[in-house]
Amino acid sequence: MRYFGYDAIIDDGDSIQATYDGGATHIGVLNGYDPTVDSYPLVFDEDRPFAIEGCGPGVSQLGHEGADDRPIIDVCGHGARTYKRAPTIQNLSIVGGAPAIRVRCAPYTSISNVYVTAAGDGVHVAPDEHNCYGTSLFNVQAWNCGGDGFRLESEAGPHATQFFGCQAIANKGVGFRLDGYKTAMLGGSSQLNHGHGIDVRSPAISIKDAYIEGNGRREDYPVELYGRRAHGLTVADCYFHGATPREVWHDHDDVQRAVNLHESKSVAVRDNVFRSYGDAFFAGFDTKARLEGNYAIGDTPLRSG
Repeated sequence: MRYFGYDAIIDDGDSIQATYDGGATHIGVLNGYDPTVDSYPLVFDEDRPFAIEGCGPGVSQLGHEGADDRPIIDVCGHGARTYKRAPTIQNLSIVGGAPAIRVRCAPYTSISNVYVTAAGDGVHVAPDEHNCYGTSLFNVQAWNCGGDGFRLESEAGPHATQFFGCQAIANKGVGFRLDGYKTAMLGGSSQLNHGHGIDVRSPAISIKDAYIEGNGRREDYPVELYGRRAHGLTVADCYFHGATPREVWHDHDDVQRAVNLHESKSVAVRDNVFRSYGDAFFAGFDTKARLEGNYAIGDTPLRSG
């Protein structure tokens, strides 16, 4: 029986994995679902359309504390055959997992309105037999994860990954570990992460309209955005704040730099507002960058040295 367009509704006592294995393609999760009913990971790997949808992050939870050594949701697509039936994950809270969500071989996967608190990484686009590009994430929030908030692996071919209004807050690793040509972070925030707020290791990445504050809490020399060989990087219209309002494990009163780049050419860092950095807003080493229209609130220098 179909309910409100779903193949199946998951409620008290129901198993998501058994329902999927039984052939359901559009699964709705109600607040009565008991996440301890299922064993993890929930594996979605058949060559057919798939969507799982909750009633909202404050209502529908998958995973639980103690499910810490494996993914909670494990999506493995079939490369190009997945194009027109890309997986959809939305309106859920996910607790536990290493990572909370792993996506492999599933181009154009959509993840929206999902909050994760994972034992490991929050969302991991991981390598496998086929590339995994074109992932779109809308209002996905990674809080207090034991690893990175969002992790894109170079070997996964995560080109054209798009983050819209996503948040990485107080994770034990990096907030956003970005890779893939034309990957973009549009809006959202990276705050209070123990590693860099954003780590860029690929050409042609864009970061725009983001709020970036207080990262690098466990770094000896804390910086917000670190890049190496980030040719063609654009950082524009962002707000950077070097304050350290939470406990830190370094000897500095503030984050030292907002943008710190190595071996990066044709970089544009423009129209940002920044404040409260111990050294400077920008430092580049073997790097060619255009710095235009950036504005300091206070006395932080634009360039290091």
